[in-house]
Amino acid sequence: MRIVVQEQPFDYGAEVEAFAAGRTDMGALVSFAGVVRDTDDALAVMEIEHYPGMTERALTKIAQEAATRWSLGDVLVIHRFGRLAPGEKIMMV
Repeated sequence: MRIVVQEQPFDYGAEVEAFAAGRTDMGALVSFAGVVRDTDDALAVMEIEHYPGMTERALTKIAQEAATRWSLGDVLVIHRFGRLAPGEKIMMV
């Protein structure tokens, strides 16, 4: 299980490839990426703040509950903070 809260952008494809590398014990790889959206062309940027430590603990708890509930082989969560513009990736699971 890997939980990351970071300011810098991430490469979605590279993260998925690294996550799956060498894994032959799983029959499916399911992922989701969230993107900052602007539905009415009014958003220039959004600012996301977080409490270091608390955010990671909360995400870890959610991921652990999901892994138990659905017998997941592994979990990766990346969530960004800071200034993000429409179209930028904000998170992936």
